[in-house]
Amino acid sequence: MRAAPQFGIGGGTGAAITSEFVLFWSERYRVRPRERDVFGRVGPAVAERGYYNRDDLLDVVRWKSPRSTTYIGRNSDSDIKELTRIALAAPERLQHRVLCLLEGVGVPIASALLTVWEPSIFTVIDYRAIETLRAQGELDREPDYTHYLQVCAALTKRVGTDLRTLDRALWQWSKDQGKSTGLDLDEVAGTPAE
Repeated sequence: MRAAPQFGIGGGTGAAITSEFVLFWSERYRVRPRERDVFGRVGPAVAERGYYNRDDLLDVVRWKSPRSTTYIGRNSDSDIKELTRIALAAPERLQHRVLCLLEGVGVPIASALLTVWEPSIFTVIDYRAIETLRAQGELDREPDYTHYLQVCAALTKRVGTDLRTLDRALWQWSKDQGKSTGLDLDEVAGTPAE
C-alpha cells in the first residue's frame, strides 16, 4: 500500500483537495455490501418509480444512519410515498427540505436519499465530510445543504471526479484522521460497523 501523501492538517496553505487527494483517499474507502445494494438496486428502482417505498427508504437509512430506523418506521406508507414523490419532483433547492417532513429524516438522511436516487447531482452531507472540507481549507463555515452541494460540485469540476468518489475520499480522510489521533468517531458515536 502506498504511503499517504502529505495532505491536510498543517500540510499546506489554502485549498488542499486535489485530484491526487481524492484518488488516494477514495481508493482507501471500502464499499460495503449495503452501500452497493442501495446504489445498485434501490436507486434505480426509485428513479424508475419516482418515489421511495418503505422498504427502500429503510434500506437507505440502514446504510446511512442505522439508529434512525425506529423513527423512520413511524411514518405511514402513504406519507413515505407521497412526500418522497413530491420531494423528487420539487426544485432542487427544496428537495431535501421536503424529505425532512418525514419523521426521523434530517438533512443528512435527506441528502442520502437524494444521493441514492441521483448520485450524479447529489451527495451525502455528514460530519466526516464537513470535517475534511474544513480541515483542507475548502469550507470556512458550517454549511447548509445547498451551499455544501455547491462546494462539492465545484470541487468535482476542479479535480475531475464525480460526487460519489469525492464523498468517499472526504469520509475516509476523516475516518483515518480519527484513527491516527486514537479517536475513532464511529466508535464514539456508537455507529455499528457493517
